[in-house]
Amino acid sequence: MNKANLFLKQYHPIVHTLLFGTFLIALAQSMSLLFLPIYLVKELHMDPVVIGLTVGAGPLAATFGGFIAGVVSDRIGRRKVLLASLLLSSFSFLGFVFAETPIFLIILVILIGLSNSFFTPVAKALMGDVTDADKRVRVFSLRYVVNNLGFAIGPIIGAYLALSANEVPFLIAACLYLGFTILLHILLKRFGIKQIEAQDTEKITLRKSLSVLRSDTILLYFVIGGIICMVVHGQWSVPVSQYLENDFTNGVQLFAIILIANSVGVISMQYPITRWAEKRTPLFTIIIGCIFTAFGMLLFAFSGNAVMFVISTIIFTLGEVLVIPAEYTLIDQITPKALRGTYYGAQSFNSLGSFIGPMLGGFMLKQFSGTAFFLTMALISILSILFFWRGVNLFKNKNTTSNVDFEKRLIKSNSQTSILR
Repeated sequence: MNKANLFLKQYHPIVHTLLFGTFLIALAQSMSLLFLPIYLVKELHMDPVVIGLTVGAGPLAATFGGFIAGVVSDRIGRRKVLLASLLLSSFSFLGFVFAETPIFLIILVILIGLSNSFFTPVAKALMGDVTDADKRVRVFSLRYVVNNLGFAIGPIIGAYLALSANEVPFLIAACLYLGFTILLHILLKRFGIKQIEAQDTEKITLRKSLSVLRSDTILLYFVIGGIICMVVHGQWSVPVSQYLENDFTNGVQLFAIILIANSVGVISMQYPITRWAEKRTPLFTIIIGCIFTAFGMLLFAFSGNAVMFVISTIIFTLGEVLVIPAEYTLIDQITPKALRGTYYGAQSFNSLGSFIGPMLGGFMLKQFSGTAFFLTMALISILSILFFWRGVNLFKNKNTTSNVDFEKRLIKSNSQTSILR
């Protein structure tokens, strides 16, 4: 009890509210959106490629929404953006209950993607505003944990509801978002928080990010490698859910088990894997991660029961946990301090892989088979290594050339000094 009280007193009530809200959002999305492909197959009998396009529209919208979020926030205020984005998500989830056409569904998914891209940075900024600098890292770590906790519990509820009433998960998600919006509005008013400061002073625009990609070949290779990686694990659950629904009588239950295994795996492996990766180079970590990802996909191709699917998921998740942080480390190593925001903005193009992956998966499932899909994903995972390897080699050569040029200039300068003497 004392520990609980100490924890509650350690952070601002708004931080606790946002952590609770992060859990609710993860719960809402994992119990509804992750089962959306199954809903589209069972209820609307949609084409696998169209399903991929529908679900992939969200990450695509979020990618470009991130570039305009700052502009909109500056004009109408971050507090309004925070609450409006939650409210928009609530109405969008409610729309799924009535949606029957692909166009309407795509619009709803795009709206949710945009809402997420607006909400997340403002929520992080608010957490930073009301938290002491020495506690911010811990707060963001807690946010990561509760997010994964929501994604671990949500699939259990989603699987149960998907077997009985397919629209109910979306209705519950809408209510959770609405409830969180009302609670946050009341507390922001209660604590007199009218303004939320931006944590980053650098304005990140689409033009800047495209420009830096054109000018920095090393960054371009890393981003292409990241996009290819995201094709495999960005929205891997979309084609997997369709495959299980079509090829297995207990597909929904199997899918829920896989999602739970993935979330629990991320939570349990994050700390030990991070400690292990700290002693290795980012490129080595990415190579090992991509190999695990490919091996997990190979096992998926030949899995026929829950045990094999769980083993495949754990191996795949291990690859995911290795690759994603190492990608950020690589970008950080080549980023000039003055352009940190722009470089990370360029890295957000990785999300294009989350748009391509579901469509490619749908095409493979429609034209070939689940086995062909998983084997293709394994090959794509290995392919991404080539781009990271090429980028690292260019970076090493660039540094070597810079050091040689510096030494030549130093020798020349010393020679001129000797002559003058």
